Amino acid sequence: MAVRRALGAFAVAFAVLGTACSSARTTAPHPAPTIPPLPVSSPGSEAANLKALRELADAGPNDPRIRIVSLAPSITEIAYAVVCGQELVADTTFDDYPPAAKKLPHVADLSHVDLEALAKIHPSVVLALHDQEREGTEIAERLDVPVTYLPNRGMPDLYADITGVGRACKAEPSAVLLLAQIHDDIAAIAARAAREQAKPRVLFLLGLPGFTAGKSSYLDDLIRLAGGVNVAGDVDQAYPDLSGEAIVALQPDVIVVGREVPFGQDVRSREPWRSLAAVRSGRVEISPDDDILERPGPRIVEGLAWLEKAIHSR
Repeated sequence: MAVRRALGAFAVAFAVLGTACSSARTTAPHPAPTIPPLPVSSPGSEAANLKALRELADAGPNDPRIRIVSLAPSITEIAYAVVCGQELVADTTFDDYPPAAKKLPHVADLSHVDLEALAKIHPSVVLALHDQEREGTEIAERLDVPVTYLPNRGMPDLYADITGVGRACKAEPSAVLLLAQIHDDIAAIAARAAREQAKPRVLFLLGLPGFTAGKSSYLDDLIRLAGGVNVAGDVDQAYPDLSGEAIVALQPDVIVVGREVPFGQDVRSREPWRSLAAVRSGRVEISPDDDILERPGPRIVEGLAWLEKAIHSR
């Protein structure tokens, strides 16, 4: 299961090792997470931002001394989005977007870094998630390569990651443009969701038996931005494994299911799922692409737009 999560979202894979919860928690609507302000005012419309990004991409090669290795798919996506693809020299076996990422040398997987392969690439910096201190420490101590750690807990960390990647590859202007575009798009979706009177209670099923998103998780932020209430939002773990009894007691209005989670009729006909009104009424929404929802990168706008429509039955 951890490998399946890694394909969609390294951040979720690291945290989904939580223990099972044997009892339900009372959930109450939490306010949607505050959308962090931009470091500068938005430089223009989305069309203008995209045009500026294209112009930066066409400006020619960047500093050849910058050789970046990414240890997470989300970081890799951000690097390409801020026009740093030329500076990326290696990534992980799970990096699959954009297509160019597949062609890079892969020097790491979910839990292991190939130090010999990494040394041959001569990186100037390695970008890692804050959960990867073990791998990063080994790189720094044995190869004397600087490692920059980026946060991956909640939605605000996406903005910090874009800024951090832009700084690492000296592409701050591109990072600011991308921040403005994502910030404005998310704000528009959140504003539309806020106009909905109903606040559906949502269970985001990441895996069986009851892996879901709990308090202070990135997906908890997404659910609230989309105008829903996370039924596991009061569980004091980022990604807990709920017991069947807890799931029945929580009675979500909508169940959002990861695309690769086996949740066919054979599963739905068994407990605890057959005891849920959401299952009986067909309020089960299958993710169109796990990566756009579970990987905290630039495509989150696409994922949030789908989630907002899905939980409000549009």
